[in-house]
Amino acid sequence: MTSSVPSYLSPRPTSVALRPYTFPEVRDLSLDGRRVLAAHMPGQRMAWIGLLIGSGALCDPDGLDGLARATASMLDEGSERRSADEFGTAVKSLGGKWKAATDWESVQVSVEVPAVEARAAADLLAEAVYEPAFTDRDTERFLADLAAGKRKASARPGRRANLAFRSALYGDDHRLGRFVGGDASSVASITPESVRSWYATHLRRAGSLLVVGDLNCLDIEGLASTVLGDLPSTANEPFAAPTPVTDRLSRLVVKDRPGAVQSNVRIGHAAPSRHRAAELGLDVMAINIGSTILGGTISSRLNQELREIKGYTYGVYAGFDFTRPSGFFAVTSEVRTDKTSAAVMDALRIIEEFVDDGATGEEFEVARAYLAGATPIGLQTAAEVGGHLVEIVRHDLPTDYVTQEHAGMLHVSLGEVNAAIRNALHPGRLMVAVEGDVSVIGAGLAKLGL
Repeated sequence: MTSSVPSYLSPRPTSVALRPYTFPEVRDLSLDGRRVLAAHMPGQRMAWIGLLIGSGALCDPDGLDGLARATASMLDEGSERRSADEFGTAVKSLGGKWKAATDWESVQVSVEVPAVEARAAADLLAEAVYEPAFTDRDTERFLADLAAGKRKASARPGRRANLAFRSALYGDDHRLGRFVGGDASSVASITPESVRSWYATHLRRAGSLLVVGDLNCLDIEGLASTVLGDLPSTANEPFAAPTPVTDRLSRLVVKDRPGAVQSNVRIGHAAPSRHRAAELGLDVMAINIGSTILGGTISSRLNQELREIKGYTYGVYAGFDFTRPSGFFAVTSEVRTDKTSAAVMDALRIIEEFVDDGATGEEFEVARAYLAGATPIGLQTAAEVGGHLVEIVRHDLPTDYVTQEHAGMLHVSLGEVNAAIRNALHPGRLMVAVEGDVSVIGAGLAKLGL
């Protein structure tokens, strides 16, 4: 009997040759000493306006973890001109989308609107950043809600595993060893006065203005004048990369969650920032291809073994995050409680084999084609392009780095990818953090000899 494809199924599309991609033209300007990056997307009807200020969670005072993120998140909670409801209505009336984000070294505030509303959106952005109200009533309400949300989050599986992993890499006493947004206890210690003080010290200054859209339709100088105002330009606060903890007697940390039907597993080690990686000669593009083969897709090595063959988990992810001031490599998964130690052992074995033996030619071609195709797909909107402008400033990258990396992706060899992984991924340094039912998983994990 011969089999045939059912008539109601369309034939699978054939692959095409990898094609080059060019990132939108970026204009790097200096207006009155302030940096302005503007990406030109001809015909784009949306505009994205962002402000990046070089102060982040590493500026949190002792005992007030989460203050930077809370302060930035409150910028749209009312200004000297409008209440929180009025400000939100003003953004929505423009068809806009507001976003505030805080990482370790910077605060990013942005708004995406139809291009015809760019000037009005810039007015709102400036109003939020330079005229926040921070009234006692609104701030206390926001902080109470934030603390309540963190108490609920702490009860969810995985959070303790994440915290244990960060602590294992950097130590309990280092700020990087805790969460960017703090926890319920630290947030509960934040007061309206501490919010106003942090804002005055770290946010009330001109940052870098980032603009994306059809620049033929946008008044860049006018937007810069509105958003940056007459505040003086100040240098970003310098932060030294921490020294990862290397003197631990154990490479295993276990957090008890009695009765858990799954264990949350984190495996990884510290890595350099993107800027530092370049100084060390590490090829970030090649490393990303390699980590995609290892754990970046559903067909990755880790997924094939732990999900498809062994049935330990619904999915597993692995990859590098070259953030500042220190990055990391991490494997993340939720596995069956009764298979926790087996899953950890297999994951460590797969990583070691991958580093030693490298990827195959077929794995390389599939991962490279996937990433080369995903790059342009992920850069279709003004906000998506804006995210890469943030990376240019944050990591001091060339304005055409996306174009360069995509071109490099088309010409990189399998040997270069395997060499890059061997230089960046170190099985002997891997830390393992597990959150699960210790009464079930403890003995098995102890036998791993970590």
